[in-house]
Amino acid sequence: MPKLDVAAIETYAKAYAAQLCKEQYAHRDRIDGDTLLRLSPVSQVNLFVIRDLYDVWKETATAFRSPYFNFESEEVKKALQSFLNTVSKHISVQQKDLEPLLAKATHESLEFLLAPQEYLEGWLRELPDFRLTAENLKAFQKYNRLHKGVISGLSERLGNDSAVYTARAIEWVQELTADASRLDSIPATLDLFASTLPVDEQSLYEKEIPAESDQSFFDQVEVTTAGSSPSRDEYYVATSGISRTESSPDSIASSISTTSAPETALPAPDYAAIPTAPAITPAEDVTASVNDQFSMQPTMLNEKLKEEKPAETLGSQYQHRPISSIHSFISLNHKFIFINQLFKGDATAYHQAIDELEKAQSFDQAKDLMNRVYAPQYKWRDVADEADDFYEIVRRKFN
Repeated sequence: MPKLDVAAIETYAKAYAAQLCKEQYAHRDRIDGDTLLRLSPVSQVNLFVIRDLYDVWKETATAFRSPYFNFESEEVKKALQSFLNTVSKHISVQQKDLEPLLAKATHESLEFLLAPQEYLEGWLRELPDFRLTAENLKAFQKYNRLHKGVISGLSERLGNDSAVYTARAIEWVQELTADASRLDSIPATLDLFASTLPVDEQSLYEKEIPAESDQSFFDQVEVTTAGSSPSRDEYYVATSGISRTESSPDSIASSISTTSAPETALPAPDYAAIPTAPAITPAEDVTASVNDQFSMQPTMLNEKLKEEKPAETLGSQYQHRPISSIHSFISLNHKFIFINQLFKGDATAYHQAIDELEKAQSFDQAKDLMNRVYAPQYKWRDVADEADDFYEIVRRKFN
């Protein structure tokens, strides 16, 4: 499966949201809840918008709480729930507020459609305590319309169990997404998108770059020379104008000086004799103080016995496991957060940064790149929490 071009998906999602809003707000200033449910011909887009509004609705309920009042009182809880239910029936959204939500929902729908395995793995990794519960799955199903065969398969495997660790659930996802009968038709869904704004499926994938030859430079030179140099006969004809096969011995003899020096074959260069540069080894750290040196001495046995380390749970072990790829580990929600908070909404800059960090040889090298280039350029000091999360993910790449 080709890799998704996230920047291209983001560009299309923003254009799609702008086009939908242009059509829907042509004769009105606000959109209500009933209109949101049929806003896009792709029902998954509409449901993702409703899901995000629901999250805002829950945050509103939390904002009411105060340490000075008893919100656990049954009368207060009942009145607050009644108020929030009433508010939910009076959704009213302006274009400037809906368009970003719509772009995010479109982007998320396309990633889920085109790469269901990667999308679901990202969702599972974000679950609390690294556990998939029946309640989590039920909430997901409520707002899901794509690849329903895969989600129902997860429900079947979970069965009567209340929860399962995400590592096991990810194995299930890999098995289920390998079954094509459980997946929706990509062309059919893209046709629904295209009814609003044309889309070419191939434009949403990264272009394949031909693999470089694993030959050395000298091997390539040797092959090129062997394939392009003229033969002795061809060289003779080109320089003398006389064909060996058509010329008589006398004419050949008269055209060649008898006093010319005989040809001497040059020996082929011995590339193996070319000295190689010595391996570069990191310089020893000679800046450590005497105290630092003593602090690095082995701990005494009785000191080790005094140390008490809390036992790691399976969830905490999974949380600190090293990762093989920064790109694939970051979930869709975190990706949106990092793009918007750490890279000022520039998806292309985000992906270029990840590519550079993937090439780093150590965490120190990656950390230096982040501190020297990205942190000052995008003012990460103002978004310290998000920056700390990003640093931790990069650190796990080099565990």
